[in-house]
Amino acid sequence: MRIATYPALALVAILVGLGAGYFLWGVKVTDLSQQAQQQRSEFNYRITEMEGRLKAAEERARQEAAARKVLDDELQRVRPVK
Repeated sequence: MRIATYPALALVAILVGLGAGYFLWGVKVTDLSQQAQQQRSEFNYRITEMEGRLKAAEERARQEAAARKVLDDELQRVRPVK
């Protein structure tokens, strides 16, 4: 009877060990998945924020170019270059 009991207990122990390892691996994968989702959300927020900054900078550059053109036109009117 011992000949059959020890291998059966060893097989059960291996299966329990594999089951516990698979369960812990699943928990770790779930945690990593949540972490990846959080990082993706943070990156999307940063990208949106930087796009807003870029649009504001472009608008400022357009306004400065328009103001520079007006000033150059006025300077040309006051002191024309030959």
